[in-house]
Amino acid sequence: MSTREAPQQADTPLRFLLAAALFLFILPTNHTMAPRMIFLFAALVTAVVALRKYGMPRVPIRWPLFAWASLALLSLVWSEMPEFSWAEFKKEVVFGMAAFFSFFVLTRGRRELHLWIHIAVAALATTMFIGLYDYWKYYGQPEPWNVVHGYASYSTYLVTVASLLALWFTIVGRRLRAAGLVLVAVYLWVAYLLGNRMFWLSLTGVLVVVTALYVWRWRHERARLRQSLIPLIAGIVLCGGLFVLTANQKPVDYTHTARDRDASVSQHLVGTFTQSERLYMWAFWVERIKERPWTGVGFGRDLPHWVYEKPKEWPNLYFAHAHNLVLDYGAQLGIPGIIVLFWLFGAIAARFWRYTRSPDETLFLVGVTGLSLVLAFFSKNLTDELFWRTDALVFWSFTGILLGYGEHRTKEL
Repeated sequence: MSTREAPQQADTPLRFLLAAALFLFILPTNHTMAPRMIFLFAALVTAVVALRKYGMPRVPIRWPLFAWASLALLSLVWSEMPEFSWAEFKKEVVFGMAAFFSFFVLTRGRRELHLWIHIAVAALATTMFIGLYDYWKYYGQPEPWNVVHGYASYSTYLVTVASLLALWFTIVGRRLRAAGLVLVAVYLWVAYLLGNRMFWLSLTGVLVVVTALYVWRWRHERARLRQSLIPLIAGIVLCGGLFVLTANQKPVDYTHTARDRDASVSQHLVGTFTQSERLYMWAFWVERIKERPWTGVGFGRDLPHWVYEKPKEWPNLYFAHAHNLVLDYGAQLGIPGIIVLFWLFGAIAARFWRYTRSPDETLFLVGVTGLSLVLAFFSKNLTDELFWRTDALVFWSFTGILLGYGEHRTKEL
């Protein structure tokens, strides 16, 4: 994969990778909490052993990680429900950092990177099969995607894993690529059945950024650039078309479903951005942030809705949280929480951007994958808030994999 290969350090023994591999495989499937935690703990233990045996590069995002964890922990001092915040801190910060640290330490070279990518793609295929079976079995019921943790969460997972799926195509041969095209077709079908509009916008944004990076990287290699741009441009056009179809099938505002049923396609598209129920959800939570701008109510995504009174006309789902990652952090941790959130994601993106500047081909591709990961996850959570539970663990695991390889590779070059 690389035009300038440096000597690789010795591979990590497979016994150190087994627990992490099992954790990564079952992670996207719902109702696996007990084995998931067992494998995560085992992966953490083996990572500590591997750390003592092999060492590791310095964590490049250690200060924003420290600030994020410290602010969440400090909020217990003023939290409206300290026990709730402490429980959320353990689930979101401690478990998330355990996943990140494990994969960061264990991903020492190309073999580990390839192993994780294959497992992530196998897990994706498995969850799509399970999800489709569940969809047909419970078709017409309110929540047919429960086995793969719900349509909103699963669409977040799908756009998050897209970057690793793309990287997978660069490490496999022609036969597996042909099978991969079938997998991509199923992937798009499942995403369309989920009916999440923001999924298509996020995926389109990712494809545009990847296209720009490839144009910049291979601007003097026309044949290679042409080979890369054809599927990327086709993907952008396809995602745009599927967004239009999805938007046309969903009400602009769920409180006015009957009125929206007869709206034209253009009305649906314009209304998606100008009349969505998200707009008055966000306005409500902006006012709540103004009430406690420097502290918020305490760490925990669902804590604010236990503190504030729900508008009487709102369905319960609207009031579960702010449906925006930035506003949710503002409600929980005030303006300092928003600053730390941007610092955290910005620092991760900056590190991946640095990889894209490397002459090493593999490191460049890892950088593109990482930037796609950050952009996909963050943009998808601008209309929801799923930086928690399964989706947060997926994000931290993938980030640990890519940064782990990137830092080890940078150290070698």
